[in-house]
Order: sequence, then C-alpha cells, then structure tokens
Amino acid sequence: MKLKQFSYKTISIFVAALFAANLHAAPTATAVKKEPVQIKLEQFKVSVENGKETLAPIQSVKPGEVIEYRATYKNVSSGAVKNLVATIPVPKGTEYQAKTANPLATVEASIDNVTFAAVPLMDTAKKQPIPTKEYRALRWKLQELGADKSIVVSARMKVNQE
Repeated sequence: MKLKQFSYKTISIFVAALFAANLHAAPTATAVKKEPVQIKLEQFKVSVENGKETLAPIQSVKPGEVIEYRATYKNVSSGAVKNLVATIPVPKGTEYQAKTANPLATVEASIDNVTFAAVPLMDTAKKQPIPTKEYRALRWKLQELGADKSIVVSARMKVNQE
C-alpha cells in the first residue's frame, strides 16, 4: 500500500482555514477595535521513542501519525472576559483520539460544527457512542478569563490511513 504524505503547509493551511471559521473570539481585521482575546494555534507531531513521548514542530505528516493541536487563548484586555468559547477543529483527514482533549472534563464535541454535546457523543437512536472519526470540532466553554490570563486547550488527532 502506498502511503500518502501530507506536507506541513497543506495541513497548516487547511487547519488555519478551519480554525478561523470556528473561532468565537477571533481577532478581526479592523483597525478600530482591538479584540480582548488573542488566539495562538500550534501543531506538533507526537512521537514515541524508547518509551518517551516527544513533541516536535511539523515538517510533514504521514497516515497513522498523531498531531497535537494546542490553542492558547490570552486575555489582553484590562478586564475579565466572560463566556469565552475555545474551539479546536478536527480537520478532515484526521480523527480525534479519544480522551486526549485537555481539559478533558469540560470538552464538548460536534459532528456538524453547529450542535455540541459532552464527550463521548452518543447516537440516541442506536444508543451507542458516535465514532470519534465523525467528530469535526471540539470546544470548551470558559466562564471567565481574567485580565492578562491565558488558558490552553489541546487535543490529538491521528492522520487517517485512507
């Protein structure tokens, strides 16, 4: 079987487009108003060598490899920001790795980028969990982010073999 290799640039452009479409506190391009929250998305290839896990900048990814996405939300305003929603997309061609979301206790997922529910998502008709390969986004609802404070949310995705 011939493995496809995805370039870092291809994944980055795709993720950046999805990420921008899913942000609820995204900076705008206006010069008039400065957004109170800055968002930084980072991507790392997860490797395990001699039983030790390492994270490295992504140059390219192959099917079967795991990527950790981290989004840092920083409040750059002088007051608290309330009801912030931190979101990480699950790009097509990747699958969310169960129980890798951080913080795990408060993560919600969506299969349509519209409706979110606690993880694991359940198919109410079949009364069974929805496969993580169908997840398209993860989010965390933050009650309050204080002035000059940051929060990091993260999750791991595996590049599909297909």
